[in-house]
Amino acid sequence: MKKFLLTVTLLIAFLSSAFGQATDKSDKTRTALLKLTDQITIAKSHKDVAHLERLLTDEFMLTNPAGFVANKTEYLDGVKADSATYESVSNSDQVVSIYDNAAVVTGSTVVKGRFEGHDIGGNFRFTNVFIRRSDSWQCAAMHLTRIAQQ
Repeated sequence: MKKFLLTVTLLIAFLSSAFGQATDKSDKTRTALLKLTDQITIAKSHKDVAHLERLLTDEFMLTNPAGFVANKTEYLDGVKADSATYESVSNSDQVVSIYDNAAVVTGSTVVKGRFEGHDIGGNFRFTNVFIRRSDSWQCAAMHLTRIAQQ
């Protein structure tokens, strides 16, 4: 009986330790993906094409609020040509779901900016799909939807 109790106690201690390590890794991954999402947002608003180049997969696809679809080259060309000015862009309400070497981050973005004198600001919902290759995460797809004013 003592041997049984000792075995059960050691098993519980081992599983608790393993679960704690998995949770720590999961928390670190979530934090890294949220940071990556913010880096993409900031790089876009600052027109930092070189940074975006590193953050996006070669297969990256964007679906913008108007339904236009762009691959990585088209997206980066659009960022280079963007003549809008952004006062602020901020993400919130983010939820991270991790699936082995893939992850999805959903959330809200508030944009304040102008294009040719017109307000282009608004509230948006986004879905970013990330993949992990060689222990590095990159964004493979992004979808943005404008939230209708109520």
